[in-house]
Amino acid sequence: MKKNILNIVIALLWLIFQKFLRSISFSLMLVLFLTTNYASAQESLSTGIAVGQKIPEILRKAKMVSISPFREEIISLADFKGKAIIIDFWASWCLPCLRNMPVLDSLYRDKKADLQVIMMNASSSRDGYLKERKFIRGYLKQRPAFISTIVLRNNLFRQYFRFTIVPHYVWIGADGIVKAITEHT
Repeated sequence: MKKNILNIVIALLWLIFQKFLRSISFSLMLVLFLTTNYASAQESLSTGIAVGQKIPEILRKAKMVSISPFREEIISLADFKGKAIIIDFWASWCLPCLRNMPVLDSLYRDKKADLQVIMMNASSSRDGYLKERKFIRGYLKQRPAFISTIVLRNNLFRQYFRFTIVPHYVWIGADGIVKAITEHT
């Protein structure tokens, strides 16, 4: 069953991101998917946004805090209009999350004209927020070539994209429609 779902998802994502995948090696994408349990382009979520739905205006304009080694910047999804977006919900204690960060950064580096990668911290407590800010700054100082956007958690995104396991990925097309959401069982 899981193999079938994984095969369906890979085929679906091939169609959705065919333009992007032409110049990206299959192994890069395979690594991204295999480090999660499996990915599923699900029909709907019990609450929040489902595949095929347009990102609501409130979420499109929601402010996020982007972290770099020395400064913070306020951004929103609206800043990336016309680009496909991958949101990666991650945690500092999640080894697959940390392993995927350079893979996603490489994907972004290759496709930054058409694609935006947003790595969003999945921490849910105030303590976690402060620890993650410190962790992100340290992580980026050790990787000066890292160019992807890393943001602190945003509870509004957690409400719309419900998940219990990280890493958790959301693919949004350039048209603002959710194309795929990972699901873990």
